[in-house]
Amino acid sequence: MHVLVVELDDHEVLLPATLCPSIMLFASGGATLIQDDRSELAVEKFFLRGPMMTPSLVRYAPRTLTVSVCFRPGMLQQAMGIKVAGMTGTALNFHDLVDQDKVNRFLLAIDNQTDIQQIVAMFQDFLLTILDHRPQSSLGAAFLAAHKKIFFPLLELTEYFGIGERQLERRVRDNFGVTLRDVRRIVRFGFSLPHIIKPGLAWGDLTQIAQDTGYYDQAHMHREYVELAGIPPDQLRQKIASQDQSFWIYRMPGEDFVKAFILVD
Repeated sequence: MHVLVVELDDHEVLLPATLCPSIMLFASGGATLIQDDRSELAVEKFFLRGPMMTPSLVRYAPRTLTVSVCFRPGMLQQAMGIKVAGMTGTALNFHDLVDQDKVNRFLLAIDNQTDIQQIVAMFQDFLLTILDHRPQSSLGAAFLAAHKKIFFPLLELTEYFGIGERQLERRVRDNFGVTLRDVRRIVRFGFSLPHIIKPGLAWGDLTQIAQDTGYYDQAHMHREYVELAGIPPDQLRQKIASQDQSFWIYRMPGEDFVKAFILVD
């Protein structure tokens, strides 16, 4: 996907669950991950993060500049030769993934650079030397391309892809790092978000949105939003409307928002 550049200054951010692995660089500043007991875990300067099925609360240091890129779901193994199933819910320091001298030279060059455009160009150039970015077919891409069938019964999905139920479940986990059920949860969350954050939404509209985007009812949507975003849909709307910086990710421009949350073309 596109490179995302974000400047953050001494505040907490609640990041939702995602199927997309990502590479993140702290060009300046840094961050700590706030855990359930409010203890803090320092985040690496340059790391690969796997798919996350729970929200993450992150505190960013003053004058932090992050540069990151997300992989489309199912593309990590092709790009880096890493099995995504072993990355779910975890992050790996880039020194453990790529030649350490190469990483050190890159980070030293970043530390000596202050121009954001130059930092982004250096980040892109580095990734082009380590990632396999040749177009290839995969079950992950085919699965997302068939997104209208994602919520079909399992038997119909196996008939569509021409493989058995166990093989489909195994290949979904191999490509996405999570179960078919969790893929459906994330896709449903992404489908519903544009409707949830639309201005002028009335309270009664939530029930209709839930029905239109694959939830059983509004209570089902409420529960999954808490599990995936860390906050119910009605409260999420209030936070976005109030310009709360902790929810900046939901205010990304249209195309970036679609790529981050909808996941399918």
